[in-house]
Amino acid sequence: MKRVLKVFLCVGLSAVVMAGLLAAALLHSLPTDGIHVTVDGESWTLPALQAGHWLVATVCLLVVGLVLAVVVPCVLMVGVGLPLLLASLAIGIAIAVALLAAGLMLSPVLLLAGLLWLVWRLLERKPKDAQAPAAATIHG
Repeated sequence: MKRVLKVFLCVGLSAVVMAGLLAAALLHSLPTDGIHVTVDGESWTLPALQAGHWLVATVCLLVVGLVLAVVVPCVLMVGVGLPLLLASLAIGIAIAVALLAAGLMLSPVLLLAGLLWLVWRLLERKPKDAQAPAAATIHG
């Protein structure tokens, strides 16, 4: 099982590295003379990017990647793990209460069964044969 988890971890980490390299390659392959962006019919033309802009963009991508690596697992743990934990606790408590109620209801029957077993064991015992005292013999 440990080997399978190691393989999944290696595949996941290499996928993250490849996605980061792909994002960096796409970001650095953008035209540097100006970018024309159109959103809902409105157009903007971004000025040419210089070294400081690339540095800020790279840092922003790293921060976004770090936030996704930390926040998404925490949200999944709280959003999925906590309800599953609470549901399993509720089911466990319900089963424990049912077993306690069954034990209380069946306690007279269990007491009677225990007494019958004890009487049966006492009646089943056979008296041991009296052993003759050991006689001392000398063989010469």
